Amino acid sequence: MITTVTMNPALDKLLQTDIVTIGETNRVQLLSASAAGKGIDVAKVLRDLDCQVSATGFLGGDVAGIFVRCFQDEKIENHFISITGSTRTNIQLFEKNGSRTELLERGPSVTDGECKALMKQFQVLAEKSDSVTICGSVPNGVNEDYFRGLIRAARQSCKYVIVDTSGKWLKLAVDEKPDLIKPNRREMTELMGMEQASNEEIITFAQKSVKDGLPYILVSLGGDGAMLICKDGVWRGEAPEIPVISTVGCGDTMVASLSVSLHDQLSPDEMLRRSIALSAANAMTFETAHVILDDYLKLLPQIRVEKIR
Repeated sequence: MITTVTMNPALDKLLQTDIVTIGETNRVQLLSASAAGKGIDVAKVLRDLDCQVSATGFLGGDVAGIFVRCFQDEKIENHFISITGSTRTNIQLFEKNGSRTELLERGPSVTDGECKALMKQFQVLAEKSDSVTICGSVPNGVNEDYFRGLIRAARQSCKYVIVDTSGKWLKLAVDEKPDLIKPNRREMTELMGMEQASNEEIITFAQKSVKDGLPYILVSLGGDGAMLICKDGVWRGEAPEIPVISTVGCGDTMVASLSVSLHDQLSPDEMLRRSIALSAANAMTFETAHVILDDYLKLLPQIRVEKIR
């Protein structure tokens, strides 16, 4: 079983309009409204791959029922902790020209008692799980020691731990040495303390982190593919040419793929190939964090991966 942790989930609303005019009334069309958050999106994709999944985190407010129904429909084991605060709503606003504007709420604050309840629940789940993924942003009320404690509890109890977050939380994760992190280019350069960095600079930094004890780093590069760095070398994979409908959830799709690949003990090149193919399949649909398996299987042999170091 794989357990996903989403401490700051969100109801994702995808809206479309001709053009956004700041300061004016903008009429929009609702494309979808779905229970989301990085760990929840990972869980959805894992279910598409027919994996047994449990999900936990904080959940509260009027939108909680939407999440509960989602977990029932998706056959995801629901172990979320009920909180007094309200789970946030995020808006993805698509314009006809293809541009996307995100409006992201900060989310609720959680109490010390709610944090303790989640930790207790998480420790039980981790003991039953082969892998754990800790994903996304962190709500107010969660401190650095608590975040470190989650990673340590996972490392003590299960085989593989993946962390997909950003900012200071990603730095904390690197210190705790999970099995894999998956930053995008911006998150990686922020981790490096730089505004911009070349691929060579990113590779050099990542190789040092691997030498210091972090087994795998996958850096997603959007339309340019991805790089996987580990003790056996550095691999670069190119993204296929596809009709892109929406890139929302592509990173989470990669995390789902990597969770399965670690469990199956695949080679680095195959891990990278599968993660890029699954992410591309996600980009071919408007439904966030879901893939059409036929698309994935057709894309898989098209992904070119080469060892560059």
